[in-house]
Amino acid sequence: MRILWLKTELLHPIDKGGRIRTYAMLRELRQRHHITYLCLDDGSGGEDARTKAETYCHALITVPFSSPRSRSAGFYGALLQNLFSDQPYAVAKYRSPAMTEAILRALAADSFDVVVCDFLFPSLNLPERLTVPTVLFQHNVEATIWERHAAVAGRGLPQVYLRTQWRRMLDWERRECRRFDHVVAVSDADGEAMRTGYGIDHVSSVPTGVDTDFFTPS
Repeated sequence: MRILWLKTELLHPIDKGGRIRTYAMLRELRQRHHITYLCLDDGSGGEDARTKAETYCHALITVPFSSPRSRSAGFYGALLQNLFSDQPYAVAKYRSPAMTEAILRALAADSFDVVVCDFLFPSLNLPERLTVPTVLFQHNVEATIWERHAAVAGRGLPQVYLRTQWRRMLDWERRECRRFDHVVAVSDADGEAMRTGYGIDHVSSVPTGVDTDFFTPS
């Protein structure tokens, strides 16, 4: 099987739960399937990130990308601009027409069997109505996380802003879960939350495991 795997970053360093999960899964899939890894690249990973990619994919396609640094003038300007968008900022900040073009070029150049969108965030760059089956690989129910942020935000402007972002994330996540041919959840509980909350039945769960070769009792 030939898989086009979409991500917002290179997997380097592999130091967070989402990166570890993606890396472990790709490393196993690579043994039996051909993986093309297409991602945004802000240059922060350096050459080590590209070298590491050889362990989890056969082909690497990177798209130059930059976003405003947190708490910079550009960051606050982007937040202000996002007030007039129907997308949550956590998703909208990854918009890249160049990534959409790279996806279309990759699909035209190769006969892929499936496109996997890793996390919700790259999904806004995936063109509509593809002829290739699509899978949304969800690491969380993102709207639930933003609902929790809003619940503890206190009163005033922060609460208003976070509640707005939560509602936008809820709408976006529901739309995308319905758009993809299949959804993979990180747990049975998340899968059931998507079924009942988003009205979908094309969802299955792949629980996170433990690398027993690495974590061997002493």
